[in-house]
This record gives sequence, structure tokens and C-alpha cells, in this order.
Amino acid sequence: MALTQITPRGRRAAGPAAVLLGVAAAWGAVAVLRPGDAGPTPCPWRTLTGLDCPFCGATRAAASLAHGDLTAALDHNAFFVLVILPLSLIAWQVWARRSWRGAPLPVVTNRLVAVLMAITLGWWILRLAVPWLGSTAG
Repeated sequence: MALTQITPRGRRAAGPAAVLLGVAAAWGAVAVLRPGDAGPTPCPWRTLTGLDCPFCGATRAAASLAHGDLTAALDHNAFFVLVILPLSLIAWQVWARRSWRGAPLPVVTNRLVAVLMAITLGWWILRLAVPWLGSTAG
């Protein structure tokens, strides 16, 4: 089928489909490569400061989830598992549905960005204050 024969709905669905494919490929890569086996994935913030960033352990958490180990994933980065992944799935689903229907996408307001930043900052502070919430990387 030539590109000119793709329906408008198919063109609108191409973006969400491409992102889904990319995420599936990345998820497959962390499942196969198992980043925790070769040591922690380098984090620039942790390298410079010695402190966990809010996202330290997220790659290892994704690998653990890909292997069905929820407990290990939560140990690596609970914020990634309980907040980032669900919000990402919801955002992708809204995007995919609205693209498929040809509806306008919702506007991401400054207030929403500020709330998400505040939640991330809150997690970061909590993670630094409570030692067992930190990444188990050495």
C-alpha cells in the first residue's frame, strides 16, 4: 500500500503507534540486557553529587518489571513504578484515542506541569531523607 493510500485515521494513529513500538523495543532491550547485572546505569547527577536523583533505578526497575519482578522494581524506584508508568500509560492512551478519533489533544497547562514537578520534588526529598527509599545501586 502506497503512502497516499493510507487513510487519514491511519496517518493520525501513526504517532502513537510509533511511540508504542519504540517503548516496546526499549522495554525488550532492558529485558534482554538486564542493566542491573552489569552494575548500575550511570546517572550524571549521582556521579557528580553522590546522591540519587528522582529517577535513579528506573532502568533497573523497568528490567525487573519486564521479568515480572514487581518487588525488585519497587525496590529500585517506586516512583517510576507507581507514578511515572501509570501517568505515561494514561497520557499515551489519551493521545492514541484522540488521534484515532481526530479530536484535538488536551492542553498541558503550566499548572499541570507545576503539579508534576512538585510531586517529583516531593519524591526526591523523601527519597533523600529516608535511606531505604534510595536506589540500591552501589
